[in-house]
Amino acid sequence: MVKQLLKELGVTIDKKAIGKSTKPHVPNALTAKTIEDARKGIGVGKPITNIKDYLNSL
Repeated sequence: MVKQLLKELGVTIDKKAIGKSTKPHVPNALTAKTIEDARKGIGVGKPITNIKDYLNSL
């Protein structure tokens, strides 16, 4: 279903480029603060220790 939607939207994937990055990803200040707050448990009730468990709880 996803492949069909992407095809209809004209999206192509360059398989040679998958996993290759020219520069490291650096989050912006807001994203970095949000991640740090989540690690401390601010806004989520308790510190996040396992990202998989956290995502499953959403």
